[in-house]
Amino acid sequence: MKKYSLVILFSCIFVAVFAAWYFFFPAFLDMVRKPEKTTALFELKGKANDVNYSIKYYDTLQVDIQKGIDSILNSINKSISLTDSTSDLYKFNHSDSCVFINGVFLDLFLVADEVYECTDSAFDPTVYTIAKVWGFGPEGSEKINSLYPNITDSHLRDSLIFEYVDSSSAQKESHMGYSKVRIGGDVLYNTFEQAADKDMQDNFACKDDNELQMDFSALANGFIADEIYSYLLYKRKLKNFLVNIGGEVIAAGSKPDGTPWLVEVNNPQKKLATKLGFKLSGDYPALAVCENYSKDKKVGKEIISSTFDPRNHLPVDNEMVAVIILGEECRKADAYATAFMVMGITESIDFVETNPYESFEAFFIYKDEKGVLKTYASPGLTEILVDSEKAAN
Repeated sequence: MKKYSLVILFSCIFVAVFAAWYFFFPAFLDMVRKPEKTTALFELKGKANDVNYSIKYYDTLQVDIQKGIDSILNSINKSISLTDSTSDLYKFNHSDSCVFINGVFLDLFLVADEVYECTDSAFDPTVYTIAKVWGFGPEGSEKINSLYPNITDSHLRDSLIFEYVDSSSAQKESHMGYSKVRIGGDVLYNTFEQAADKDMQDNFACKDDNELQMDFSALANGFIADEIYSYLLYKRKLKNFLVNIGGEVIAAGSKPDGTPWLVEVNNPQKKLATKLGFKLSGDYPALAVCENYSKDKKVGKEIISSTFDPRNHLPVDNEMVAVIILGEECRKADAYATAFMVMGITESIDFVETNPYESFEAFFIYKDEKGVLKTYASPGLTEILVDSEKAAN
């Protein structure tokens, strides 16, 4: 056979083999390849210390996260519970000197101290000292409701009750102030495991006034959300999830189709019937809310807010109705939401638009001088606030 005939023959064979490989081999691979596991949405719900929580996550398998979540919740509660006599915060509140604290207490204290300084004391956990007088806290309003039992005139009794509580609150003012709390020790904890380790209590908190007490509830839910976020992302290797701790939310990743997590928040502009929708992704994965329309309390004849102004020892009474903060960390967003509720609309807008220290976005609902509900949205919310009809967790 001539040389050029061999070349043609081998060329034909090569083309035939290549064509067979090109058209049939992928189909063969599809036959033998194991089917890919389908990503599904899983949800874990529960309640801890009167706070409802929900954790949604996408995964090919239902990763067991319950044990880790329980461990985080229990460790934090054992540190900052107001009623557990073994918690660090309980011991601090019932002391007039120094108590050892673990890393959970320390971390919360330092975050609160930062917000306290940045907001000129508008955020102050020692406001609990006076909040108790008004019937908030574990003891509730039982003591208030038992005052002046022999007065039958309800209007007179209500007036006397309010005057008594207001006077008692004023007397407590000198027993509060975050600057009066001192922290010492190594301050070396850098992981949650170290923070929760009871054998590593080298730090301490001190005060010299046994009437001064603190409550970290204004940032505790945000702190818990952040800790669970870290656990799911770094320990359980989950990439797409949404953590909701009592209304404070933080998200990671997105939904399988690439769309961001959407979160709904009640909108009091229409009697709470509609929702405000926010996208959580990118620079602002965390959202926190503070409002004054669902936890109000009646003291005598007056309806008072559940948020207190540490600068005048009184329940907040300003035009602010609700504050929504989106930030990088849920604990800070939680704390700033409370601070802005205290500061009021004018001071809050000024802070948001001129503050050089923090990066967050804010949405305020407030009443104007005629009592009409108005809203303020910081400039960066354009890409975050979405149509309420499309918002769904």
